[in-house]
Amino acid sequence: MRWCPNSVLHPLHCVWLRPCTKRGRSRLPLRIREILAYMKVLLQSLYFNSLTDSDVVFDSIFEPVFWTVEYITRWFGTVFVCLVVILTTSIVVIAYVVLLPLILNTYSPAWIAWHICYGHWNLIMIAFHYYKATKTSPGNVPSEKTGNPFVAVCKKCIMPKPARTHHCGICNRCILKMDHHCPWLNNCVGHFNHRYFFSFCLFMTLGCVYCSRRDQHRKTH
Repeated sequence: MRWCPNSVLHPLHCVWLRPCTKRGRSRLPLRIREILAYMKVLLQSLYFNSLTDSDVVFDSIFEPVFWTVEYITRWFGTVFVCLVVILTTSIVVIAYVVLLPLILNTYSPAWIAWHICYGHWNLIMIAFHYYKATKTSPGNVPSEKTGNPFVAVCKKCIMPKPARTHHCGICNRCILKMDHHCPWLNNCVGHFNHRYFFSFCLFMTLGCVYCSRRDQHRKTH
């Protein structure tokens, strides 16, 4: 036990020094803990996400699979577009060869005019919206500074991105309000071409239903 050197002459002073010395010793571990906590926060702030997070671990495990799928989809994009054009053209040829003679021999002139007008209008809508969905840019993040708030940073582009913006690994860019990357369009579906994609799906569905109903009517007659 340590005694103060002036304990005999100044007992009250010695008693007063003892608790002060203890308080001085307790400050050192607390200060070290504060420094270590600050260094830990500083180290974690250098990363976009914690390395022990489950999302980061699964992304790292499946990264080769994602890269393979993105590479194949990017390479086959033009092939898928050609398939859409070929399949649509084949349906139109079948409609002219099979359905049109049936319509001319079965319906009245008024119904014939309606079928011809509706069929060609539906075909024009399909072609127009497919072309616009393919050629229209889905929307890129502006490079210049704007007044819009940014809520996150893309870990691929290392750039701020607005809300509902996602990075497309196939297009290798951030897309505004990205829905998905459609291989049949060879393009992302985003803010500026989402309506064209939805309209193309709608008119294509109507065209398929129309052709199916006419073919069913041909079989029953």
